[in-house]
Amino acid sequence: MCALLLVAGTLVPRPGPAAPAEESTVLATPDALRDFMIQNVCLDRSGQAAIGRSPLDGSLVCAAQRDLQSGERLPYHKHDHPSPDQRAAAPSGYQRHDSFPVDTAGFGMVVEHSFDFGTGAGQRFGVFDTGSDGGDIAILSPNGVSFAATEDGGAGFQLFVGECQGPVDAAAMSNSWIIAAIDPRRVAPLEGETVARLKDLRAGAQQTCPTRFNAAYTSWRVAPFRYRAAAGQGEPITLPTLISEHYGGADRATADHVERFHFTRELGGTRWERWQNTKGNRQFSADKIATAAAWFATTGRCSPSRPPDGAPMVLIDCREWTRIVPPTEPAGDRAGFFLDALHTRPDIPSYFARPAERK
Repeated sequence: MCALLLVAGTLVPRPGPAAPAEESTVLATPDALRDFMIQNVCLDRSGQAAIGRSPLDGSLVCAAQRDLQSGERLPYHKHDHPSPDQRAAAPSGYQRHDSFPVDTAGFGMVVEHSFDFGTGAGQRFGVFDTGSDGGDIAILSPNGVSFAATEDGGAGFQLFVGECQGPVDAAAMSNSWIIAAIDPRRVAPLEGETVARLKDLRAGAQQTCPTRFNAAYTSWRVAPFRYRAAAGQGEPITLPTLISEHYGGADRATADHVERFHFTRELGGTRWERWQNTKGNRQFSADKIATAAAWFATTGRCSPSRPPDGAPMVLIDCREWTRIVPPTEPAGDRAGFFLDALHTRPDIPSYFARPAERK
């Protein structure tokens, strides 16, 4: 078994990933959550980030690693996998998804999980393409981690707020789209469930808390998950994974859909899945959902995954960011993308501004 390392434009063999050690119980602490949110860098003998290497290279190549630090350059990128019939047209996949810390005025350190499309008309990796690119912003607090904002090519920039009243402030977003909740007073495994109450606020309605909120049954746990590898980059690897499931509804038995997120200590955001209730809904009939699921099953873009508990669900979309791509710059690429794009907009909420910019 071997993988390939890009060195000065030449591919040379390197050892594949080592088998993971037996996993002990992961405790529910802020440090553990932070570790799962941020991708790691491999360290060279001088303690500096090793350019072009990732934790998937195995212990012989990546003997020491740590979380990427705020402001540090990215020594590698994570990409998804193209369908086998599209490998020639999209050799680096469709989407880049880096997970890195960013300092902000209102939240302190947040974690950006970028959505960077690099295939299709006018789309380029490393450049924010309006109308397609975006990301998720994860807010860390003593009580857990939540997505506070997102942007994609469909709905544009959105804030997520938990139950609140009056003007929207930073506190309203710290308990919104819950990834995992913890009780800092207790020593317990990193697992649990809750019914979140939240609302997404779109452009033009992001200053005031709404009067109605949506219910979302949410569960999280740490479990081993086997990820696929890119062609020429070694064998599939099993990693301890924080798996968070966000149901479209308060009850698993009647939920309309599920979004499932995978986070690993090694890569941060590692996989995303969209499951849909087979019965259909007002937007899509059961036949259309069955057709979408059948088509996606032919793409081979993700490794297998079991359906969520509750209502019968089928997988209609998935991205697995385990294709490792070297940076463009010899010293690593600047870790800036989605929040950089927000900083150019005059209506950016002040809590996402750079620390020196807040008035």
